[in-house]
Amino acid sequence: MLIDIHAHVCDTVSSINNGQPMRSAKWGLARRGNEYIPFFPPSFENSNSPVEMLIAHMDLYGIDKAVLMANPYYGYTNEYFLESIRKYPGRLKGVALVDLLKGKEAAAELEEIYRTTPLFGFKVESESTFQCGREKNMADEDLLPVWDVIDRYSQPCFLHLFTERDIDELFRLVSMFPRITFVLCHMGADACFGPGAKEGSFARLKELVRTNPRVYFDTSTVPVYFDEEYPFPSSAAIIKDAYRTVGAEKLMWSSDYPGMLNHATFPELINLVTRHTDIPEKDLALIMGGNAERLFFSDAWGQGI
Repeated sequence: MLIDIHAHVCDTVSSINNGQPMRSAKWGLARRGNEYIPFFPPSFENSNSPVEMLIAHMDLYGIDKAVLMANPYYGYTNEYFLESIRKYPGRLKGVALVDLLKGKEAAAELEEIYRTTPLFGFKVESESTFQCGREKNMADEDLLPVWDVIDRYSQPCFLHLFTERDIDELFRLVSMFPRITFVLCHMGADACFGPGAKEGSFARLKELVRTNPRVYFDTSTVPVYFDEEYPFPSSAAIIKDAYRTVGAEKLMWSSDYPGMLNHATFPELINLVTRHTDIPEKDLALIMGGNAERLFFSDAWGQGI
């Protein structure tokens, strides 16, 4: 079983970045304000990520299932996720997205999604989520109604952390909401490996994942933080270090498709973990799909309950 827990699809890019509107252009470029920036691989002619292309990649490389990951960086994709998972039942699940900054209004919207649609969970990428509220923190009082809904429905939350402040907020959320499962995207992401990361941040997160049964790492995207070519030795070392510290049961493989195709092929993203970390086969089975099958495809999450 090979399951990708972090793949992005969208019919078009429609978002805000650095205070500028961002839209799909052509040949992998997005238009941000008056400039064009690389976004998707150039082979993505319409600068979007249709679900059919994801499925084609999955079929070619033997990926059985995938979690469609929400992100305000791409736009609000709930409707497209619903369309996608209805086209490919059993193979895809979709993560819900509402505007966290709307507080009680967002909480009501998210609860309606949980009650009436197959979408599940929630995603916070702090850099994009707080584009219009830089002074805000994830656990601010007026935002707690959203976390209350996630907790009440015992849903998972996927977090892309950017700063040490984000890590502090994560610790607050973990202590406040005992029924939320937290998945730390990209092994801690910019908060651990970006240019402003503080020494010891990764160690803090590893200890949290090791000691809390509700906190996990996803393994994607680490190579973007290092100036290296495949087989990405620094990334392999980080994943192997985490495996030794937190155990195979707390790691889940993911690709961060399609953005990571600008840095590596799908086989390289798979082989980074399966061939270059020296993790035993029985534990690889958990990391590459077993844990995700248990968490995301074998329970009531995303059933519209």
